Amino acid sequence: MPPESFEEFKKRNPHLDSWWPYQDLLQAESPRGQVLISMGFLEEQLKQILLAFLIDGSGSTNLIAKGNAPLGTLSARIEACFALGLITEHEHHDLNQLRKIRNDFAHDIHTTFKTQSVVDRCKTLRLKAHDYDSEELGEVRVDPNGQFTTSAVALIMNLINRAHYVSKDRRKTKSWQI
Repeated sequence: MPPESFEEFKKRNPHLDSWWPYQDLLQAESPRGQVLISMGFLEEQLKQILLAFLIDGSGSTNLIAKGNAPLGTLSARIEACFALGLITEHEHHDLNQLRKIRNDFAHDIHTTFKTQSVVDRCKTLRLKAHDYDSEELGEVRVDPNGQFTTSAVALIMNLINRAHYVSKDRRKTKSWQI
């Protein structure tokens, strides 16, 4: 059987449709742009996970997507997803670290992947690529930019289809009569 073509792979995996434009954008961006695009993508994924889990209706949308929505910030979405059991402890940890890195880049124009706070946060990421030794390549060391990117991509791939699975356990209105 011949190997599957890329187009066949894409057809067989429609849940990855949002991944391809992200990957293209990521390759063309500066490190600051990579951080902002990655975090925007993750923030949207968390939004979709929450919307897929909560009762379908305007009340849920108002909590998440309306102006001044209580769950309208990245921080609130991370905490809500964790509190509701929709993301793991490792995902929660890395999302918070990546959020802090995003804030460093967004609020200080001098921030780079050499800024000590960014370096320190990247070291704590759990879903990042780690340094290793290779017979072919020798010592392979993953710099903070690589640590950020691999953690962000790991999270995106973990969460890319999560809304679909979460929707199978969507909350429904119950009658609470005693």
